[in-house]
Amino acid sequence: LLGCSWIPSDMIQIAISLGVSIINVNTECQLAFAEATRKYIEAGKDLEGKGFDPRKLLAPGTQAIKDTVKEKMELFGSINKA
Repeated sequence: LLGCSWIPSDMIQIAISLGVSIINVNTECQLAFAEATRKYIEAGKDLEGKGFDPRKLLAPGTQAIKDTVKEKMELFGSINKA
């Protein structure tokens, strides 16, 4: 299922119930990463101490991707199924 970033959750669940087994969520992950990273920089945290360290700079975006994936796994009913 391509383009599911713009498909309502209830429709995705219907698609799953009808047999759709591959759902792409890369765009949502990228958007979450960009938003979290932007907030970090706009808050000036990259200028505090060693906030410019890539591990710190990219951490909020990485966490945002993890949160998005967890949310999608819950929506898709795929937790503990691998």
